[in-house]
Amino acid sequence: MRPPGKVQSIIGSGAASNSEDSEFSKARLRRGIETRHTPIVVTNLDTKTTKQTITDKQGSYQVLQLPIGNYEVSAEAGGFTKALAKPASALEINQTLRVDLTLQVGATTAEVTIESEASTVETQNSTVGSTVTGQAIFELPLNGRNTLDLLATQPGVTPTNPDSGASGAYSIGGGRTDSVTYLLDGALNNDLLSNGVVINPNPDAIAEFRVIESTYGAEYGRNAGGIVSIVSKSGTNEIHGTAYDYVRNTDFDANDFFLNQQDQPRAVLKRNQYGGTLGGPIRIPHVIDGRNKVFFFFDDENLRYVLPA
Repeated sequence: MRPPGKVQSIIGSGAASNSEDSEFSKARLRRGIETRHTPIVVTNLDTKTTKQTITDKQGSYQVLQLPIGNYEVSAEAGGFTKALAKPASALEINQTLRVDLTLQVGATTAEVTIESEASTVETQNSTVGSTVTGQAIFELPLNGRNTLDLLATQPGVTPTNPDSGASGAYSIGGGRTDSVTYLLDGALNNDLLSNGVVINPNPDAIAEFRVIESTYGAEYGRNAGGIVSIVSKSGTNEIHGTAYDYVRNTDFDANDFFLNQQDQPRAVLKRNQYGGTLGGPIRIPHVIDGRNKVFFFFDDENLRYVLPA
């Protein structure tokens, strides 16, 4: 009789400058014998896209370029039941997430599901940083809808000195405000002259962003003042979107003390910040059905601001 097998898996960042992630695993029997050539399947639960690999002769494997999101990992071997692991937390940007599976002796038609616990401590690398998730971006108030203002919610980040003439609004880990590297979906997002941020997407279009303070890998390079890596949202198998209009105008404003004192009316103000997002699978009847394969995501934001002449 064969002993139970064990698969030790790590889901983590493949390229630090990339917004996507990778997976490294170790497959072995409980008694220390590696399970060679074990098929491994990683499935994105939102898009149902999969990536497959097999373990090498040491029982290790890796799957590169996994986008952020919720995943399940399965392993199958002859003479063992199928093991399926569902991490308790989503795979975040540039994160290393470890998942262990155990293969039990039994029929190959049976399946064992392992619910893993979420870890609040990064145990796979020495990078110091934190992630602002999409839920926080959606719920926290943002005057002017500048997503980068949420940098102030992270430990080690402080606003710039008002007397400073350097670009950038925040210092990370005591570094210069113009020495921060900005990444958007893995691509460099710095102005080549001022080194400030170039594209600042509206909050409804951002899935999450990560602030890395120190001890990050050499693959980041360029600047020593910290890393801000932003990942935009993607389409999924379901059509989803948002619509909004943030309004400030005279009807909502009270008159100030000095105008009241002189019996003057309120100053005219008309400000509308409006837009929307839409995402889903690309579907053209009789041409392409993009479910589980091809997706789109669109966002638009506009500002209408009227002041008296």
